Amino acid sequence: MKRSKCLLLVSVTLNVLFIFKELFFLPVSKELTETKELNCLVERPPDKSTACLNRIAEQNLEETTDNPVSKLGATVAPVWVYNSTAADKFRSKLETCCKGSDDLLVTRYNTRVSTTIQYDAERKSQLKVTPEIWRKFPQKTPFSYKKYASCSVVGNGGLLKGSGCGKDIDSAEFVFRCNMAPIDERFVADVGNKTDFITINPSIVSKRYSLLKTTAMKDKFVKDVSPYGSAYVWMPAFSFRMCTSRSFAVQTTLQEYNSSLHVVFANPNFMLAMNEYWKSNGVKARRISTGLFLASAALSICAEVHLYGFWPFHVNKHNVTLTEHYYDDIPPRKVHNIPEEFAKLRQLHREGILQLRTDSCS
Repeated sequence: MKRSKCLLLVSVTLNVLFIFKELFFLPVSKELTETKELNCLVERPPDKSTACLNRIAEQNLEETTDNPVSKLGATVAPVWVYNSTAADKFRSKLETCCKGSDDLLVTRYNTRVSTTIQYDAERKSQLKVTPEIWRKFPQKTPFSYKKYASCSVVGNGGLLKGSGCGKDIDSAEFVFRCNMAPIDERFVADVGNKTDFITINPSIVSKRYSLLKTTAMKDKFVKDVSPYGSAYVWMPAFSFRMCTSRSFAVQTTLQEYNSSLHVVFANPNFMLAMNEYWKSNGVKARRISTGLFLASAALSICAEVHLYGFWPFHVNKHNVTLTEHYYDDIPPRKVHNIPEEFAKLRQLHREGILQLRTDSCS
């Protein structure tokens, strides 16, 4: 009796060990492993994600399809190679779904007087286009399909601090920047200062400039945006109703001060289509980030696209702690799923469709 119990116990133990081996030691899909590691960061505050970040810092980060052994700790990244065929194919796919080269902006051509604008993030709200509103739009889009040979899209990630990427960024034919990120002498070596397209979140107009209701606030705003020269100022005027008056106030203020900046408004049709495209391709968030909107827009109007400062972790490849942004350490609102976006951008990088810079440029 004791012998049979002993044999049973040994048998059960061996089976448990075998299952343990099957679960933990058999090869696992790399993409599945990476997705789990990326997802472990979603909605976690920095102070509770250290262990998770450290695990990610130990994972392989494939910089190209041809060199899968590149690791986060590598000091020299393998050479990225632009795949024009793959890029054109992906660009055509985006154009079919979202019409970025025609519908990136609201224009007098694609939005007529007396028509109705449907807000893309506030689906119950609409706006009738009056002649006064219509005159706020450019006659036609200044962009077209694959207009620029090369574009830099500059995110605001802390990875850019000390990167020495300023000259690389400014060497592009066209440069996109996000949310009034500073480009003064403190940061120019890392982020450059050439700016052709800058976004402004309407919340900034309220929080920093009191809705531009006083001369003092208008003066401050115009001074703060003057470093962007004659860039296009892109605002999501028709995402939420509250965005409309704030976006119009920015346009009116800059015109009042004879600024060389050009305010343009995001087309809600493009915003909605692009949001739905990425949701259907695995980015599960209420709304994609401004950075992903810009990267997508760049892929529509630029041949070669290079991304800088797109990095969702609070440590770099060498496990060195990073600030939230290159200019401050204020955490973002938990609206977007940046790790999932990063995973998609890495896939495009590996396919040669765009370059995702995750190393210093110096």
